[in-house]
Amino acid sequence: MSTVVEFVGVGRTYPGSPPVTALRPTDMIVHTGESVAITGRSGSGKSTILHLLGLLDDPSEGSYLLDGVDTRGLADRDRTRLRATRIGFVFQAFHLLGHRTALENVVIALLYHGVPRRDRAPRAAEALDRVGLAHRAHALPTTMSGGERQRVAIARALVTQPAVLLADEPTGNLDSTTADGVLALFDELHGQGQTIILVTHDQAVAARAHRRLRIHDGVVTEELTRAP
Repeated sequence: MSTVVEFVGVGRTYPGSPPVTALRPTDMIVHTGESVAITGRSGSGKSTILHLLGLLDDPSEGSYLLDGVDTRGLADRDRTRLRATRIGFVFQAFHLLGHRTALENVVIALLYHGVPRRDRAPRAAEALDRVGLAHRAHALPTTMSGGERQRVAIARALVTQPAVLLADEPTGNLDSTTADGVLALFDELHGQGQTIILVTHDQAVAARAHRRLRIHDGVVTEELTRAP
């Protein structure tokens, strides 16, 4: 089984008086096709580990290998390219452009991937179909429900065929019924082999994952492993 994410002694300390250690040196491996939830209370270090996983911040110590690439010392341009091609982001707040259709919002993710212009719309349409929104391809986000907007955001994350889907509280802005539908989609994507890391404070959301990690005071521990 190949490795998508590997932390080797990764830690993060923010300078100050006194310095704040948000993540203590951590070893962590996520294999291809795993569904992993990282849980913890506010202030536990969830945001820090999310930013490190997403190459939005650098560790103070240790090394992070993403899809076999050691990210230590990468130039900003190379980090940006690696983040754009190997990580799909899904956020709580959707971050869709309101004046662009669902299809156009997904196409935007392909603009800097070297995908020929003629292939962008078909790939975006395929991603929307994958999340059950082919019929809403030409709708504006302002006319969509919260669940539909989150599905567009998931399609945008998937269209680049990332090594890992990184989701930050993806149901935080949804009611329970809509959230169940979005979580069922994550289950389906996992069943298709997509590697997923979901960061959440919600234990019910985390319970859907097949591995659960807990972060408390910057320390990551394995909490639960389910059978595939």
